[in-house]
Parts: sequence; C-alpha cells; structure tokens
Amino acid sequence: MTDFVDRWAAFWAAPDPDLVGSIADEDIVLRYPGVQEPMTGVDAWKERVASIVQRFPDVRLEVTHHATVGDLCFISWKASATSQGRPISWEGTDRMLLKDGRVIDSMVAFDTSGLRQAA
Repeated sequence: MTDFVDRWAAFWAAPDPDLVGSIADEDIVLRYPGVQEPMTGVDAWKERVASIVQRFPDVRLEVTHHATVGDLCFISWKASATSQGRPISWEGTDRMLLKDGRVIDSMVAFDTSGLRQAA
C-alpha cells in the first residue's frame, strides 16, 4: 500500500491530467465537494484535474498523513497554489478504495469556501 501512497504523492507533486490513469481505475467513482452527483470514469477525473490545473497551474498536494486497512486508503494532504498573485493553501482528505493498486472509489473532502474566495 505504501507504493500507492508514493504514486499518489508523485502524481500530486506535478499533477498531469494525462497521468490520472496511473493511479485511477478506468471505472472510478469520485465524490467531490460541491459536485452533486458522483463523477464516474477515469475521463471524468481527468477533466476535474485539468480544471484544477487550469485554475491553479502551480497546484501541489503534499501527503501529511496516511492510513490503510486492506484495500482502503486514507490520505490527508495540504494543498498549495497561487491565486491572483497570492499564495493560498488548504487541507483535505481522500478516502479511496483500491482495486489492483488503483483507485476504484474515492471521496474527497475539504472546505471549499477559501477556494471560492480565491476565484
């Protein structure tokens, strides 16, 4: 499981939508703050990552803690980016169910209010 955490950390150290498939299963279901219905499929997650990178080109997530139980992985993280010339940061947690070492089901949790203000 440490391998997955390392791959997740490497992905978010330099997020690239084209590399989402390296950590996500083709049939991923993703629950994301502010999105009413779960996103399904790796292409939906690619689009989400692309929109994040477009809005915050220098966005980075750093693992602060992680825990695993079987195929269930929790990662808490701290994000940093620049908005309107000012540094911003926020924290969150991903709860991920893995299948063959890739995310098949994910719930992302963080307070979105600071990001709405940064827009």
